[in-house]
Amino acid sequence: MQKKDTNAFRRHGKFPLWNRCFLLLGFFMLPLGLFLPGNALRAHEPIFGVGPRTIWQGGFGFETGLEPEIFATDKRWALGYHTIYGITEDWAVSLAGHQPLEANRGFFGSFENLLVQSKYRFFQNDVFGGVYHAAVFGQADIPLAHHADSHSTTGIAGGLSGAYEGRRWLAFGTGRYRLNTRTTGQEKPGNVFLYDLALGFRPVMTGFYEPDVVLMAELNGRVFGATTTTDGTPVANTGEQRLRAAFGAWVTYRNWAFRPGIQLPITSSLSGKDFNSRWVVEIEIHI
Repeated sequence: MQKKDTNAFRRHGKFPLWNRCFLLLGFFMLPLGLFLPGNALRAHEPIFGVGPRTIWQGGFGFETGLEPEIFATDKRWALGYHTIYGITEDWAVSLAGHQPLEANRGFFGSFENLLVQSKYRFFQNDVFGGVYHAAVFGQADIPLAHHADSHSTTGIAGGLSGAYEGRRWLAFGTGRYRLNTRTTGQEKPGNVFLYDLALGFRPVMTGFYEPDVVLMAELNGRVFGATTTTDGTPVANTGEQRLRAAFGAWVTYRNWAFRPGIQLPITSSLSGKDFNSRWVVEIEIHI
């Protein structure tokens, strides 16, 4: 007899395969068909960072959201898309892209980058009322836009993420390093080290078949390397350290999640540099 999985952190609703394919196709075609001119998914991960969550074997996830600022110094609206597939329970691959909404190239601009990610959870320890786990991941940015004012870059990144997820409290820590190898403009941006710390609190403990709310607080930091020109000469006053505080919530019900969040600037090492706040609103489903 097959052993029943009693771990609430791994139990998910199931759909027949044909239903999964139909729903996934529908979620892809709706935003792409409407918005393109002629971009554990992350429901239980930091809103502005990366966590160790994967998805169950054979599971699909899709997320779409609206972000009024994608790039650190530009105030631009964009739609974000993120998909994930579970190769095994501990190994997942995902694709993500952002679609700036800019009037100068039609109301809906073209995608600028495609982010490809592979994540492997190498450690998991189930304890009473929670789980400790950790994962390594790699990312590659593929530029899609070729217009002069594009922010497309080519780069690769790798990182390590660990977390404790309990019934009442949750904690996450992640560090990753991004190597920028090329840009579509005249300058190559410097390499970046990113780190994220997050704390979650569940005010009311509910079951999987009931609505669930987790309140999140995060610290998101970046250490930028100096921007270099095409001949390899560093540009003065371009290396920078930044720190932001973020607040948000996970509102989940079965396979659905709603994730609003806001990021607020705390400090920047370059005085006078434009340093804006950022908020996101995301909807996610797993099938």
